[in-house]
Amino acid sequence: MKKIIFILLVPIILTSCASSKFTSYEKQIVDHTDNNGRLRVFLVENPSDSLILYKKSKNIKAKASNLALKKFTQDLYNTVLDPDNLGVGIAAPQVGINRKIIWVQRFDKEEKPYELFLNIEILDYSESKKEGKEGCLSVETYSGFVNRSTEITIKYDNFENKKITETISGFTAVIFQHEIDHLNGILFIDRITDKSLLIRQ
Repeated sequence: MKKIIFILLVPIILTSCASSKFTSYEKQIVDHTDNNGRLRVFLVENPSDSLILYKKSKNIKAKASNLALKKFTQDLYNTVLDPDNLGVGIAAPQVGINRKIIWVQRFDKEEKPYELFLNIEILDYSESKKEGKEGCLSVETYSGFVNRSTEITIKYDNFENKKITETISGFTAVIFQHEIDHLNGILFIDRITDKSLLIRQ
C-alpha cells in the first residue's frame, strides 16, 4: 500500500516542481525576440492568442541565477518600451507566457521608473473606487472606462526570492490592478458590463 501511495505521489511532486520553471513551449517564446529584443504582443482579436490571454497564470521560482527568467524579464521590459506601442505596464500572458510576472511604471515615484514584480497578488482593495479610462496593448480596437479601487496592498517576490508587501494608491494602483487582472485571465473589457460603452479606437 505504501508503495502504491508513493507511486501516485511522485507525478504530483514532479509536476509541482516543474511548474516553477519555464516549460519547453515557454522557452521557445523566450528565445524568439525581434532585432530589438522585443516579444510579439498577443491580441485578444486573435482566437489562438485569446486562449492564452484568458488563462490563469502560475508562479515562477524567483531566482537571479535563472538565466531564462532574467532574459525574459528584460525582453518583456523592452516590449513595453516599444516606441511604436508604448505602455505603462505589461504582463507575461500578453506575450504568451502564463506566469505571474509584470512590469509597472511607477508614477508614484520620482522619475516614474518601470519596476518588475514576480508572483504578485493583491492582498487588499480599498472600498473607495474611481472610474478611469483604460486601454491595453492586447486590445487594439477598444478603450473604455473601468471602476478601480483607489488604493491596494500587494505582495510580490524579488529576484532574491524575498517577499515584499507594499501599499499603492492613485493612478499607479490602477495600473497594478489592470496588469494583475491579466495574470488572472481578465481583460479590462471584461469589467465593462455594458459593451455599448466601449470606445472604438
